[in-house]
Amino acid sequence: MNSAAINELRRKFILIASLSFFLVILFMGAATALSNQWSLRIQAGHALQLIIDNGGTLPEPENNDDRIGATDEFVGLTPEFIYGARYFSVVFDSEGNPVQVEHKHMKSVGEKRAIKLAREAIDAYENSLTVKLLNLGMTDTFFYRVGEVRDDMTVVAFLDCSFQMQVNNAVAWNTLLISCFGVVGVFLLVVLLSGRAVQPEIENARKQKQFITNASHELKTPLAVIRANTEVIEMLQGESEWTQSTMGQVDRMDGLVQNLVMIARSAEREDRSQVAEVDVSRIVAESVKPFRALVVQEQKQLECVLGENVLMVADESAIQQLCTLLVDNAIKYCDEGGLVRVQTSSPRKGRVTLAVSNTFANGKASQFNRYFERFYRDDQSHSDEGGYGIGLSVAESICTRYRGSIRATWKAGTATFTCQLRSA
Repeated sequence: MNSAAINELRRKFILIASLSFFLVILFMGAATALSNQWSLRIQAGHALQLIIDNGGTLPEPENNDDRIGATDEFVGLTPEFIYGARYFSVVFDSEGNPVQVEHKHMKSVGEKRAIKLAREAIDAYENSLTVKLLNLGMTDTFFYRVGEVRDDMTVVAFLDCSFQMQVNNAVAWNTLLISCFGVVGVFLLVVLLSGRAVQPEIENARKQKQFITNASHELKTPLAVIRANTEVIEMLQGESEWTQSTMGQVDRMDGLVQNLVMIARSAEREDRSQVAEVDVSRIVAESVKPFRALVVQEQKQLECVLGENVLMVADESAIQQLCTLLVDNAIKYCDEGGLVRVQTSSPRKGRVTLAVSNTFANGKASQFNRYFERFYRDDQSHSDEGGYGIGLSVAESICTRYRGSIRATWKAGTATFTCQLRSA
C-alpha cells in the first residue's frame, strides 16, 4: 500500500469515525428527548386522571403529605406540582350540557373557550382511534383526557404543560448544539491522532518503494553480466540447451525488474505539467495499433467501439499505459479464435468509461476479485502465460489516481474490465 492509498484510507477512517460519533450522539439526544416527552405524558395523564376522579378539580394536598394518591398510579405528583398546576375542566351532563366549568387555575382561558375546547376534545375522543386508545390527547400546549364520573356525568380535563415542553425543547436544542461541538472536536482529534498513527505506515511505504527501486537497479548489473557471459559461452562453445535455459531465465528476470520499476513509478505523484485535456478515444486508438499484428498472428479478432468527444483532463501517458495494460492482458488470455473488444464512452463531462473485454469460456471459476492483487495469477487461466500478475495492479493504481475505479466481471463467456475515470 502506497502513501496515497494510506492517506485515502485515513480520510475514510476520519469520515467513518466522525459520522459514527455524530450518529451515536444524535441517537442519545433523540432518546433523551423522547424519554422526557414520554415522562411528561405519563405525568400529565396521572394528573388529568386525578382531576377527573375528583370531579374536575385537583385535591388540596395535606401539609404532611409527601405524595398525592395512595397508589402507585399517581407516584410523581408532588404537592409542589399540585400548587403550580395550570388546568381547567368542564363537566357535562348526560345530555351534553355543561354544568360545571373550573378555570380559576387558568386565567388565560375563559368559560366560553373552555367549553369550546371541551366539546372539540370529546369529538376527537370519539373520532380518533389514537386518542381513544391512549385516553390522552393534545391540543396546542394542553394535554386533555375525557372521563366519566357518577350520574352519567362526563368530565373533560385540560392541563397546561407549556413550561415543561419549553424545558424539554431547550434540553433537546442544547443537546443538539453540544453534539455539533462534540462532533467538531472529535473530528479535529481524529484528524490529529490519525495523522500520527498513519505516519509510520507512510514511512514504511516510502521505504518499500525506495527498496523496490534500488533493488531493481541493483539487479540489472548481475543480469547484464550473466547475459554477457552466456553469450560469450555460446560464441565459444555453441548454443546448447543449458545456455538457452539461462538466457530464458535472464529474459524473465529482466521483465520482472521492469515490472517492479513500473510498480514503483505507479505510486509516484503525477507531474501536473503533463496534465491537459486529452481525447481518450484518440489515445486508445493509437495504443491499440501495435497489437493488431499480434492479434492477426494469434488468429484472434480485435474490435474498437470508440465514442466521440470522450474528453478528460489527464496525463496522456497514463491513459496510454492503462489501455496498453488492459489490451495486452485481454489478448493474452483471450480464447483461441476469440474476440477482444475495446470501448470508450463519456457518461458525463469530465468522466470517462474505458471497457476492455475478451472471450473467456472458463472464466466462471475464476476469482476476478483477486485479479488486482500484485503477483496473483489464476492457476487455471494464467498458468501457461508469461505474465507476472502485476499489470492489473498497476492499472488499478492509475484508476485510483484519477479518482476512479476498475472492476472485473464475467458474463456469458466474456470477461470485461471496466474503468471509471474522472478528470484530474
